[in-house]
Amino acid sequence: MTEPLISIYYFFVLVGMLFTFYRVGVNRISILIVLIFWQGIFEYLSIIWGMPLIFKGYKIFVVVYAILLSWKKMYRLFNINDLVIDIIFVLFSGSFWVTYLIYGGALLTILSQYLFKYGSVWILYHCFKDITYNIPKREYIKRVLLAILLAQIALSFLKLIFWGAEKEGIVGSITASSGSPAVVIPILALIFYWLIRDGRFNRKKDWFIALSILVIAFASGKRQPIAIYPGVMVILFVFAGKSFRPVTLMKYIPIALMFFYIGVRMTPTITPEKVIGGSFDLSFVRDYAMKYYFGTTKLSDILSDDYTPYGRGSGLVCYFQPRRLTLESDKELLFGKGRYEAAIGKYGRITATSRSDYGIQHSGLIGEAGAMLYSFGYVGTFFMLLLAVTIIFSLNNRKLAFVIFILFLWDFLFYYNQVIYLNSAAVIVLFSINYSNSLFRKKIRFTLRFQLSKKSFKPKEA
Repeated sequence: MTEPLISIYYFFVLVGMLFTFYRVGVNRISILIVLIFWQGIFEYLSIIWGMPLIFKGYKIFVVVYAILLSWKKMYRLFNINDLVIDIIFVLFSGSFWVTYLIYGGALLTILSQYLFKYGSVWILYHCFKDITYNIPKREYIKRVLLAILLAQIALSFLKLIFWGAEKEGIVGSITASSGSPAVVIPILALIFYWLIRDGRFNRKKDWFIALSILVIAFASGKRQPIAIYPGVMVILFVFAGKSFRPVTLMKYIPIALMFFYIGVRMTPTITPEKVIGGSFDLSFVRDYAMKYYFGTTKLSDILSDDYTPYGRGSGLVCYFQPRRLTLESDKELLFGKGRYEAAIGKYGRITATSRSDYGIQHSGLIGEAGAMLYSFGYVGTFFMLLLAVTIIFSLNNRKLAFVIFILFLWDFLFYYNQVIYLNSAAVIVLFSINYSNSLFRKKIRFTLRFQLSKKSFKPKEA
């Protein structure tokens, strides 16, 4: 992988940004959304020029700009959810800063963690909450996100042409140094597209786009979406939409299995040959997943008394045994051991327990929940979890809310907590929530008008 090829790729990333602005126009809200989804170009420039201030400046600008756009709406309560979410964020903030006062750390780093990593979802919530009532804004942001989605698909195809499934850290224009968004973004993009198509893929184009979205995962060699994406697709069409019908289930299961089959063969790490287009071997996929999540292919090993927690799946053991996370005292249980050391990777990447030295009694990779408990304790982690859950269940479509919640919970426990706390993912989730609520509100208003018209109608006497 040569430096010129990377430069060519990021030239196209820049072209993609300019073309997106050309398609949707340049205004205050499009600038914010496009900047969030083009984070990767600022990371790239920081890396190749050896100037970390570029990426730091980007994060400061995005946070300040988002606050300026949301400032007035932060003081307007459109419904009870706004008040509850504000209260929970205040409680999380209190816990966050108590932890900082106890353990300290460089203030700029801590502010970056508080505002950009964890506080942005609260800021963006207020930025997008009026979509429920503001139809022109709703339709405009739908256009912006659709244009961005198509740009990410195009960049992912380009990445496959350049490097195959290598160069995992590059995900479209979203990031240049971490492949994890390639897991959650495709699944959330599917939910977004399903919503704006009103739960009906009745054109060949719709299915082409649905399959193309999965290329975002293929291009970074990500494995989890291969199973989760088809599963979510079935749930959306069969359970999250209208009433359940067995015939609908029978219709979409073959399609989901086809997506799964293509996904397996397109992902080198889960084919025996380790190449794109390798053979489909379900037992190989099963054994790979078991080793990845538990470090063994045998269930008897996991249930044995001398089993040492390994992998993301066994991280659950650590979450309920705080001593394994080195949380000993009451202070550590409540407020953790501070965020600063984990944020700067002082002893390595905290979620890669085999390659770091934080004292966590676990091997392999661990879910972000472990890092949160270590950093913020059970108080901060609880309020962070509660904030995300409250935002998700502000969605009136409870079936869809439950789908997003299960995805979030899996991500929180076993992956990197990005469904809500990655800014690009948060934009998709928040738009989807408010878009769905807007349609629900329209439906309720239509139903009420229809009922009132029936009551006001009086047949003439004979």
